[in-house]
Amino acid sequence: MSRVMALAADHDGLAGQYDFHCHSSASDGALSPTALVERAAARGVRVLALTDHDSLAGLPAAAARAAELGIELVNGIELSVTWGNRELHLVGLGFDRDSDAITRLVSEQQAARETRARRMGERLDRAADMVNCYDKAVELSGQAAPGRPWFARVLLAEGRVRSLQHAFNRFLKPGQSAFVRTPWATLETAVQALHQSGGVAVLAHPTRYGFTRRKLRTVLADFVAAGGDALEVAVPGLNPNQQQLMAECLRDFPLLASGGSDFHSPEQAWLDLGRVPAMPAQARAIWQGPA
Repeated sequence: MSRVMALAADHDGLAGQYDFHCHSSASDGALSPTALVERAAARGVRVLALTDHDSLAGLPAAAARAAELGIELVNGIELSVTWGNRELHLVGLGFDRDSDAITRLVSEQQAARETRARRMGERLDRAADMVNCYDKAVELSGQAAPGRPWFARVLLAEGRVRSLQHAFNRFLKPGQSAFVRTPWATLETAVQALHQSGGVAVLAHPTRYGFTRRKLRTVLADFVAAGGDALEVAVPGLNPNQQQLMAECLRDFPLLASGGSDFHSPEQAWLDLGRVPAMPAQARAIWQGPA
């Protein structure tokens, strides 16, 4: 049984004391894995999942510091996947980080990320009149496969944009000159790898994809058919209509409820660690497992 599913045996309730979605400098977060765990502890988090983008690199250091501070660290990852011609994100929780299935998938995802990063750097060198943009992003991030936020920081440091958001709007978001589509793993492949590794698959931040209600239900039907386990519904910033939609999705699909801050940086105070809203009424939390 997945470690996240076993939490019910260890805790009477985790409301306000968990965070199952956050990022460290092992992907695109501002804090090191150690500093992130320390911040979580200072904010009363008892159970934390570090979910870096397509990376397991931060988990050993995070686990060591969590053990020192008495926090339960759940192995986590945020996987980029393809659904049709769209990119979705799956949060994986509670898997064996040394299993062949997850390490093989992560290796493939990292190779795809590095190819994308090199192509992105080449495009920015032309479009933004830069020199060695990829190398600068690598140096800044300490990664061979820096994601778009690192390139945005390079653009800002070089004075090519007014802000990080301007970098995305001008160069890095879909449809702009430096955006590069990536051949991610399929939805089905990612879910299978998580299950083979003893973990569970959560559809991350479902309201952020810009789907209509009907399209979202189609996604959820395919996610359930692929073996998906949970829906990330307890997230900061949902309006009442979105909250109602999440409750309806949990009612209509056999999915558990998960949640997290999606913390990246202390500068985003509204997404701070542990700032996870209450689950919808009647939701069955992921740590409780299936009924």
